[in-house]
Amino acid sequence: MLRRALTVVVLAAPLAAADLMHKAAVETPFWAYHVRSGGWVVLSLGVLAGCLLLTRVPSLLVAVAAGILAGGVAGNVGSALTSEQGVHNPIVIETDSHVIALNLADVFTLTGIALLTSALVVVTVRNRERLLPPRAFVRALRRRVSSR
Repeated sequence: MLRRALTVVVLAAPLAAADLMHKAAVETPFWAYHVRSGGWVVLSLGVLAGCLLLTRVPSLLVAVAAGILAGGVAGNVGSALTSEQGVHNPIVIETDSHVIALNLADVFTLTGIALLTSALVVVTVRNRERLLPPRAFVRALRRRVSSR
């Protein structure tokens, strides 16, 4: 578990740093900032804690995906906490009818979510014999609730 936790941190730190350096180096249009509330920061810190808790899953792939997700979340939290203007979105994609503004942290977050979902599906399928059958799960859940 320690190795997987280290994997999460070793991946997250440079990804967050790369995002923050990119935001500092590239000019952001005045309209491409998003102010974030204290509640958003608290929820984001909860996501970071969840990424660390995922190291209990015995899978290096889950740890890698959690590290990528954590890097993206940490980059946006860092930006929200250090900038009065909010989270910078210096990558601007324009089409004929739409404008999209994002940052590297957004890309890392979305990539991490996709990889984490896939990795957790793989782990679940590989260990499906360890899962309780649906009725046994319901019975165990009822026993647990009634014992309170």
